[in-house]
Amino acid sequence: MKIYTIIVTYNAMRKNWIERCLKSLETSTVPVIPIVIDNSSTDNTVAYIHDNHPNTILLPQEKNLGFGQGNNLGIQYAMKNGADCVILLNQDASLHPYAVEHMMMCYDGESLISPVHYNGNGTCLDKMFRDNSLCPSRSNLFDDLLTEKELKPSYPIGEVAAACWLLPANLIRTIGGFNPLFFQYGEDNNYYKRLLYHSKKVMLCPKAKMYHDRQLHGNIQLYNKNLLHKEVLLIACDINKSFWGSIPVLAMLVIKCYRKRLPHREYRIGGLTRELIWAITHTPQILNSRREEKGNNATWLNI
Repeated sequence: MKIYTIIVTYNAMRKNWIERCLKSLETSTVPVIPIVIDNSSTDNTVAYIHDNHPNTILLPQEKNLGFGQGNNLGIQYAMKNGADCVILLNQDASLHPYAVEHMMMCYDGESLISPVHYNGNGTCLDKMFRDNSLCPSRSNLFDDLLTEKELKPSYPIGEVAAACWLLPANLIRTIGGFNPLFFQYGEDNNYYKRLLYHSKKVMLCPKAKMYHDRQLHGNIQLYNKNLLHKEVLLIACDINKSFWGSIPVLAMLVIKCYRKRLPHREYRIGGLTRELIWAITHTPQILNSRREEKGNNATWLNI
């Protein structure tokens, strides 16, 4: 199996993230080929990788492409060079030496596979992973744990953050890459909705461990700044509903925002109005992306 691991970096020298990330790949019991797409870092990221990890394929960019488009570039490179599967890995994440080996034991050639997401030092689960991905109603993982049964190699779960995804080549050919309308935050939510549309599964490998060194959403300021844009775009681009069917959902968002029943202060009626105007003026692009996402091909990858 030819496995590429794609890491999109931007100023990844912080807290020795890129050093820890790449060194974890070097200790993997299953060989992987690292690809780093650097989004025009202003620190020493590119020089560090060039000097210390010569076996890493380094693709420095002249501008910040964002998370999704940076990964698309790496996926495109991997697929054109014979990848059997691709692992997406955040710059602030690292893998246990046996993580890839365990994930490959769950490999079926069709499903997205995720390891268990721990915090940076492995002392507890990543909070967002625990709260959003481990839904007891989706699988019998908790039944097996609490009744002390032998764990299965994998369990179906719901949406999981793209901090570490294993994507088989066949899945990529069906679902494609990330939607370019999303710059940062929301790309993986949109991808999950497309998996549902194409009847693809997300499987958790309980023996595989990944360590994610972040506080909640990573860059919380950027996350909050993009919150409304992400919500409006996710609703408008959801191919599990008709385009016109998304309008009542947007209307409910407006009502909740107006009544101040939403948890974040970033949900303000003025900001929501700007985002709705943006969506209206970009309706042709949204409709085109919906058509692309419904197609059975490697959307936005040119492979």
